Amino acid sequence: MQPIRTLLATAAVAAGTLGATAALAQTTLRYAVGFPTGAAPESARVYAEAVRKYTDNTVNLKVYDLSLLNLAEMSSGLGKGIADIGYVLTPYSPAEYPHVNMASELSMLLALQDKPGDKAGMAYAGAMADFIFNQCTECNTDFARQGQVYTGTGGSSPYMLLCTKPIRTADDLKGARLRAGGAAWARWARQMGATPASLPGNEIFEAMKQKVVECSIQSAPELSGLNLKEVTTDITASLPGGVFTGSTTNMNQEVWQKLNESQRKGMLHAGAVMGAQVTWRYYTYAKRDVEQAVAKGARMNQADPALLKASRTAIEADVTGIGASYTKQHNVKRADALIAAMRPLVDKWTKLVEPVNSAEALADLYWNEVFSKVDVKAHGMAR
Repeated sequence: MQPIRTLLATAAVAAGTLGATAALAQTTLRYAVGFPTGAAPESARVYAEAVRKYTDNTVNLKVYDLSLLNLAEMSSGLGKGIADIGYVLTPYSPAEYPHVNMASELSMLLALQDKPGDKAGMAYAGAMADFIFNQCTECNTDFARQGQVYTGTGGSSPYMLLCTKPIRTADDLKGARLRAGGAAWARWARQMGATPASLPGNEIFEAMKQKVVECSIQSAPELSGLNLKEVTTDITASLPGGVFTGSTTNMNQEVWQKLNESQRKGMLHAGAVMGAQVTWRYYTYAKRDVEQAVAKGARMNQADPALLKASRTAIEADVTGIGASYTKQHNVKRADALIAAMRPLVDKWTKLVEPVNSAEALADLYWNEVFSKVDVKAHGMAR
């Protein structure tokens, strides 16, 4: 009888294990996106499909557009488990994500290249993922302190001057009031003799219309997203440069750790897809919206060589000071080493994205170069 009892006991344990595995294998996660429209929510649908595909249909997403957490609530809400996955804008929480935000501000390095090009966002999103996964343990510690695990980054199209007057020379910039949506662009404005202004996105249209500001430093898709094409008469595309990469697709850490290794690998593969989709949409929307603005009568202005030189000098000086600023304000310990690590990544990824001609090709590039090499046994598993 003993062997029979042993077999029955073994079968019972196996059945229990199978049940636990099945419960883990089929799960639906809540994905919060704090945007009503635009690249992020549109890309979220493709991301949800990629999650199902790369987890072998074991993980499904329910996407919440602006209905579960807004942008300001996203970081804390994700850490508390209100959502399982969230589209986190790290600049909204400067004290919580100092290392990621410092790296994001370094996107102005793109403007120091001979030909930064309109694929700058693709390059910097790749560089950021490479940096966070492979160079910046502190970045992942910052996320872990918020109860989150990093799974990918999106990048905007290059930032440019959308104006109500021509900007071609250094004299044109002197004294101009520029709406700046980030610290790096505000510092650039001051260094160029202009006056930066901080305004929420929904106030930029009226501020330009009433000439409260003469330009907005924005990525081109805001010509349609904020309806700025109705008030923009002049565009200087070569200034100031840089992109926005402070948007991360993060998972609640407890949820991440409950997934098996295959599922975590699948979530990273889907994270590469999400980053590529957001970034590619910014790239295509930028082309579309500039063309539409020009069709409505906006002028494309070229910055003269002296202005470009002055801009690069200002950017290089700013990059030199970023480390000291973050050390003083946010106690970043290895600022200079982290900045030094980012510089070659910008060059590397600028070259890597040159042949990219689709969102799918970009996702494959991100996956093959970075995401596929992440050790899912360790990433996000520290408690």
